[in-house]
Amino acid sequence: MLLPTLFFILGVVYGFLHPGKENRIEMLKKAIGIGVLLGIVFGFVAMFLLPGILGVFVMGVSVIAFVIAVLMVAIPFIVGTIFGDLLEHIL
Repeated sequence: MLLPTLFFILGVVYGFLHPGKENRIEMLKKAIGIGVLLGIVFGFVAMFLLPGILGVFVMGVSVIAFVIAVLMVAIPFIVGTIFGDLLEHIL
């Protein structure tokens, strides 16, 4: 629970200090891409360490798990940038 809160606060700071509006869809696309890339890398490592079909299964689960993990960090950050932009506009 602490990590999403931390990234929300970082998003507020980023949105406040970065002038103009951020391209939030592009941020979300990059987060999904990073999650897929990390999942594939760790999945290949697991696939070579585990025998047979178990390795293939772990690779698929790894990709899904890393996408979810990265999104759990990226979404609070992106929502934080919305609040940061609002603060920037108000002040």
